[in-house]
Amino acid sequence: MSEVWRSAAGWADAAKSMGINKKVFPHSERNIREKAVRDGWNFRDRTDSGGGREFPLSALPKAFQNAFARHHLRQTDRLVPAQLNLELPRIEDMKTYQRKPLEARAALLAEIDRMVIMGLGRSKAIETLVEQARLGQLSPDLQGMVSVANARGGIGRTMTRSTIYNWMKAREQAGGRVEALAPAQLPGGGIPDWAQTFIELYCRPSKPGIAEVLDDAWPDGVTKPSYDQVRRFLKKVDVITKNRGRVGPKGLQQFRAYHKRDVSDLWPGAVFIGDGHTHKAMVAHPLHGQPFRPEITSIVDVYSRRWVGWSAALAENTWSVADALRHAVTSTTICDVFYYDNGSGAKNLTWDDNCTGLIARLGIVKLHSAPWSSQARGVIERFHSSVLHRVARRSPSYVGSRMDDEARQAAYKITKKDLKISGQSKLLPLWSDFALEIDAEMERYNNRPHDSLPKIIDPASGKRRHMTPNEVWQQAIDDGWQADPISQDDARSLFRPAIQRKTNRSLVSWIGNEYYHEALEALHGEDVVVSYDIHDAQTVDVSLLDGRFICTAVWDGHKTSYTPVSFVQHVHDQRTSGRLKRHDAKREKILLEATPNLSITHQPAQMMPDLTEDQRQAVQVELNRLEAPTAIPTGHTIFPDDASWVQWCINHKDEITESDRRELRRKISDRMFMELMGMQGLDVGALQTLAA
Repeated sequence: MSEVWRSAAGWADAAKSMGINKKVFPHSERNIREKAVRDGWNFRDRTDSGGGREFPLSALPKAFQNAFARHHLRQTDRLVPAQLNLELPRIEDMKTYQRKPLEARAALLAEIDRMVIMGLGRSKAIETLVEQARLGQLSPDLQGMVSVANARGGIGRTMTRSTIYNWMKAREQAGGRVEALAPAQLPGGGIPDWAQTFIELYCRPSKPGIAEVLDDAWPDGVTKPSYDQVRRFLKKVDVITKNRGRVGPKGLQQFRAYHKRDVSDLWPGAVFIGDGHTHKAMVAHPLHGQPFRPEITSIVDVYSRRWVGWSAALAENTWSVADALRHAVTSTTICDVFYYDNGSGAKNLTWDDNCTGLIARLGIVKLHSAPWSSQARGVIERFHSSVLHRVARRSPSYVGSRMDDEARQAAYKITKKDLKISGQSKLLPLWSDFALEIDAEMERYNNRPHDSLPKIIDPASGKRRHMTPNEVWQQAIDDGWQADPISQDDARSLFRPAIQRKTNRSLVSWIGNEYYHEALEALHGEDVVVSYDIHDAQTVDVSLLDGRFICTAVWDGHKTSYTPVSFVQHVHDQRTSGRLKRHDAKREKILLEATPNLSITHQPAQMMPDLTEDQRQAVQVELNRLEAPTAIPTGHTIFPDDASWVQWCINHKDEITESDRRELRRKISDRMFMELMGMQGLDVGALQTLAA
């Protein structure tokens, strides 16, 4: 087909007439012209009236070209005589027993064609070839092809004139295509009738075996194959087909193709990739000393594979990720792109808010990998298994999959016994020792050859080896790249969490604390940004919404507390309260299961083993106060505890006095009292209604 030229309007009409989707090719003249400029299409000036430009079919997208060709063939196929057998298999799709004879037959026919070109008649050429093959007078290469071309067993087989004529006839009928010379496919090469039924029963999440499918689940009325037939059939089925359904989309990814990303066009700090990892060894908790597994957030530079930052916390959360990034950008350089998984640790308003978010204040780009695509984070996932797992295996408290079950149980018993006797165990690393070990491993890793980095000649040994992350980093500096780390002073403000608050008479409030500065008086009633230190609540930094700094407001002390409550303490108190509540609920459930036919009254909760001594005393004092007999107003029965009295008040709404209401109002202002009443199963909402 000669080159086809049309204007933008002509191609738009063609797209509409062929029914091409707008997502594949635009339908409007304007959009086509814009696409031509954007994609740099070849064009020529239009000679018809009106002027303009014409574009060739070859310049258009490939999908449009294919659709245009199919449409053109459908319109003209009745005029084209069928000359080729389009049903012939492709050579690359043939099996060896078909392809080898095809090649031998084609070579023998080529020898006959050569004889004809040299002036010998075709019939005489065929007779000559047959006679020379019978006498073994052909060249060694052609003589060896005679038995292969027969495609039959046995030694010393030769050819006949009729056989060669049949080969030549098949080639001519196929328009000269040598594919017609291939032997027919052997019987039994197709898909058996029972295959679809078997695949449907076999590809289930429970992963049944072949025998289970045939013996337990095979339906009546369907031909049942033997075990060996199925086993041979499964060997021919591709790995995706026979595992789809037995594993989910995430599991199938281990069989699919993947794209390896090239980092040669990057530079140090171009992309930082991070992820959280639960440590595979027990560590002494920094607050109460009990064994737990910390969450380590690590950040690696993609270009140099250098471990640039880390942090550890009780669990992966927003500020453990932020602290790891702070460590990275203050000790190495600010990154251009921060790549993290799709979890909530770095996907929230603390990171993404246009005004107070870390991304807006740092001026970097944050990207997330798609769910279930750990392959997209191969750099950091591999880092976990090759570095952090190694650290854990050096610890006597290792609990990973490689640890022997008996040894793990023995270590657990020893640790439990040591903690009960002395509060410490030689098998349980202290938090400070754990942090030092991570720092030491970071230094070792960055100075160890990495197999994904280029190779060099080691100056010390003279042997060829891979570069270390530190060497790649230093090479970039030697080539002219300059690191741009954030100073500690800047990091102090940038990595402080920020929240939007409204000023009130020179004050801003946060988690029950009020902070004062005279500069806030002129901003009464306006929204400002409050940046705070999660560990120190003495001061907060106040800025305008556009980022301009106003002042450092100081805790004023005119609220209820004599010492300000830091954010960490606030969260810790909430966590402690929740754990106490869950502990009480679990204890009551155990008691109910032990005595199912008795009405169990609430008992004081046992002291939590993971609280400090001061916290234990404070909780015990509060429980004693709440569970002590209440001063019941005169005229009522003396109740054994608060719960009995409250239940009586709820059941006798019309009989309670004003004295009862005053006592209820005093009680419901106590959060611990309300939580204990809720644990008893009492209607807290009704209690608040009675006190009103």
